[in-house]
Parts: sequence; C-alpha cells; structure tokens
Amino acid sequence: MKASPVIRIAITGVESTGKSTLTEALSAQLGGVAVHECARYDAEVISGKATLATLERLAREQAQACESAVMQAMANGAACVISDTDALVLKLWGEQAYDQRPVGLERLEKWSDLTLLCAPTIPWEADSLRSMPRLEDRQALHASYLDAVTKLPAHAVIDATTHEKRLDQAVRAFQNFAINRR
Repeated sequence: MKASPVIRIAITGVESTGKSTLTEALSAQLGGVAVHECARYDAEVISGKATLATLERLAREQAQACESAVMQAMANGAACVISDTDALVLKLWGEQAYDQRPVGLERLEKWSDLTLLCAPTIPWEADSLRSMPRLEDRQALHASYLDAVTKLPAHAVIDATTHEKRLDQAVRAFQNFAINRR
C-alpha cells in the first residue's frame, strides 16, 4: 500500500500545552491544513454537560474533519494536515472523567502518520474549558500520554519551553519523518 502524499500529523497532550498554538504555527510554516479540536467548540463541552457519549460523538466528528482536511490538502497540493487533537485525548479524557474508555476511537486512532506530544513545559493559562492548573496534575497525566505515544511507530515529544522553540522541534520532527518515510 502506497503512503498518502499528504502527511497526517496529530498533536496531543494534556491541556494548556500549546497544542492549538503549535497547530496553527506548524500549518503556516509547512503550508499545511489545520484541523481545529472539535471539542473546543462543542456546546455540551462548553456548558460542562459532556458525557461519555459526547466523547464518542466527538471522535466521529474529529475523524471526519481530519479526513475532509486531507481531501482539501490533496486538492490544494498541501504537504500535510495537522490536527489539534487525537484519539488519545478522548481516550484519556474518558478514563479520567468517566472511568471508561470511549468506544469508536479506532478511525481517529488510525488517522495520523506522525504524532507530536506536547509536554507541560510552558506555563498553564486559564481557560473556561481547563481544569488542571496544578503542574503536578498535568505532569502525572502527561506520563500516561508519554507511555501511549512511545508505542506509536512515528512520534516526537515537543518539550521546549517557548512556542518558537516548540515550532522548531515540530518542524524538525516533520522533516525527519518525511525523509525517513520514502
């Protein structure tokens, strides 16, 4: 099976680790297509009424948005699509909030070619959707992300302490992946 000419990148990590900022900057730097995190704009999430079923629906919506972005990238000749979230975010969210793994994550789990894990090495910023201001809590959850991501065939940890250096790490990870996939 021939690899798609469009490289699919998922950005993952605990809250307030710069995923959205990195998604926008990386897509601009690489001329790619950015896919925003569906959960950030979801009425149930915003109102604090999300359920396990909400996460399962969000997995379908995020997968559809990612797949549509790949079609857009192919039509426009873009080199990559960068998603501001992945199945791991929804999986760990379900486990943390509902003591269950959401079902139906497989499509989103299979989507990415390269996963970039943002470490909690930048300051936490308050946001109505964020609930983990304590660094110790974010670091503990980050350990679960790290354990899962290191099992993936193509991944990189983005752990610089500034957004500029994180972008540089992500660009290098993309370049290494692109060279080695040929």
